[in-house]
Amino acid sequence: GTAERRVPSMLKEDKPVNVTADALDYDGSASKAVYSGSAQLWQDETSIKGKTIVLDEKTGDVSAAGGAATVTIREEPDKNKKMQRVRSVATATDFHYEDAARKATYTGSAHMTSPSGDLAATKIELYLGATSDSLSRVEAYETVTLRDEGRVTTGSRLTYTTADERYVIGGAPVKVLDQCRRETVGKTLTYVKSTDTVTIDGNLQTRTQTTSSGNGQCR
Repeated sequence: GTAERRVPSMLKEDKPVNVTADALDYDGSASKAVYSGSAQLWQDETSIKGKTIVLDEKTGDVSAAGGAATVTIREEPDKNKKMQRVRSVATATDFHYEDAARKATYTGSAHMTSPSGDLAATKIELYLGATSDSLSRVEAYETVTLRDEGRVTTGSRLTYTTADERYVIGGAPVKVLDQCRRETVGKTLTYVKSTDTVTIDGNLQTRTQTTSSGNGQCR
């Protein structure tokens, strides 16, 4: 008999998956479909684009090459700890989702934007949680730039864990430019988004919360 087709776990199993492209090359023995030429795969608000998209129906892996772009909807807590649906847009040279590891990798000028911040790096990895709507962890490598709450933080390595909304950024060195264009340099920065606290090399940076006076001028 034929092997059961696996839907990538970044998508929902109970809803149809749509694909458009200029050409399709399907290898039945390997259960692998290669869509080429303005390829796009989508399901509701989730989409994957690229010059080519490869869907492995045995493993549930999916990849996009040549100007990859994805749009995903995640459940994230807001400032009142209430879960809300958040739209995230990511671009890179290449995209690869490994179903077994529940890991999405963006390689080459990777860039991800969402209401929770703007992240750019050479490579970005997203690890899904228990469902396709949840995100467990984000890892970013090389030339990392995080823009959030008026700050610009640069380094060479970033880890973000959604459970505690904690960013840890390392580098040689890490640099933080606050709202008033003042720079702080260190080896490691820890930023907790829920409390808007920034710690650099173990020292709490409180000035980032009180940099503007009532008339909008920095002091």
